[in-house]
This record gives sequence, C-alpha cells and structure tokens, in this order.
Amino acid sequence: MKTHIILFMAGALAMSACQNSSKPPAADSTATAATSVVLDGYYEASMPAASSPGRLVGLTLRPANDAQMTTDYMNFTPEIVQMGNWSTLDSGKVLITLVTVGSGNPKKDSLLFRQDGESLVYLGADYGTDGLTLTKKAAPAPAAKELLVWVKSEGECENGPGFGKVKCYDVQYGDRLQDDPASWEKLMGEIEGFKFEKGNVYQLKVSRIPHDPPRQDVGAYAYKLVETVKKEKAK
Repeated sequence: MKTHIILFMAGALAMSACQNSSKPPAADSTATAATSVVLDGYYEASMPAASSPGRLVGLTLRPANDAQMTTDYMNFTPEIVQMGNWSTLDSGKVLITLVTVGSGNPKKDSLLFRQDGESLVYLGADYGTDGLTLTKKAAPAPAAKELLVWVKSEGECENGPGFGKVKCYDVQYGDRLQDDPASWEKLMGEIEGFKFEKGNVYQLKVSRIPHDPPRQDVGAYAYKLVETVKKEKAK
C-alpha cells in the first residue's frame, strides 16, 4: 500500500512539473519600455552656413503636439523662430508644420522626418546634400545673446491688451544697414544705458537677456547697451 501511495505522489509531481514548464515565460515589461522612444523633447543640430559662422537648429516637440523650431545663424542677429504642431503618421514618420513668427507670411512649412533612435532625420531637400539630423538632448538654459542693432527712431508702442504702452525703437539687425524700408522692425522694450538723440542713426552692440521665468508684462527679453559702435546723421 505504501508503494502505491509513493508512486501516485511521484506521478502527480511529474505532471505538475510538465504543466509549469509548458507555460510561456512572462513578458519583460522593463525591456519593452526601454525600447520605446518618447518623441516629445528637445532636438538640436549644428550645421555650416555660407553667409555666417554656422547655423544652430533647435526643435522642441511638446506633449500637447505643439512644435517650435529656432534657427540661429550666430551672426549677431536674432534667431528665426517658427511655431506650429507635430503629428505621427501611419508610416511611423513625423510631420511638423510650422509658420515663421513675425514674418507676416501665413504660409506653412511642412517638414517630414523619420525617427532613428534618439534622432529625427529630415526627408526633404531643403537642407542641401548634408541634410538635417536633429539629435535629442537636454534643452539649453535661457542665455544672453549679443546683437548688432541699427536704431533710427524711438517712440512708444502698445504692449498688448491690458499692458499699456512701452518704449520701442525702429531697428534693423546685422552688420550692414539695408536701404529697403521693409527691413525696419520694432524692438519692444527699453535699451538700458542708451540715450537716443533725434536725427541720428545708431549702430549698437546690445545684450539681449531673457526673462527667466518669462514676464508677459515686459516682453520676453531685457536689453542692455554693450557698446555704441557708430553714430551718424540720418539721411
């Protein structure tokens, strides 16, 4: 009788072991999560440029599908800022639609990228034979930037609904003064340390300092005079 009981228990244990060995292994959720790449974040590329020391392109994709691209030619002029939105296509590619801020041109630029690990590779021809590959990295902290500014007049401008008026200037940027009247634009906010005298045109070196955190009542930046490069009579 004892022999039968021992044999029965051995058989039951063997059947249990077979059943356990036939079960598929549990999925490794950690490994799956590690292979998925979150698209939103900051991407950057440094590129050569024919008319400046170089070109720094930064792209921010936000979780709400907002997008912002900045292009800095590193030649004492403000960055070109484009804003819009981004979306993923069925093909797995990323479509980014942007409008240039302050240009007055409502035309939208559509840029198509493919994802390559932590990078976005542009699939168009707008960036020449070298192309454009933006690599994900930590977003840089806001930093001051020196600008070359031509100033021909000073006045007051509306600073937006509810914020009243603020000092403003008619300005051009860069090392050369352009004859085209359309080249003049508004710089909103006082240039600290600069005293404008009517009838003159100035070339200034100015430090543009971002407000961190941003302040809606005074604009995104403060401006401080570094040097008066040139002062001449207006034509």
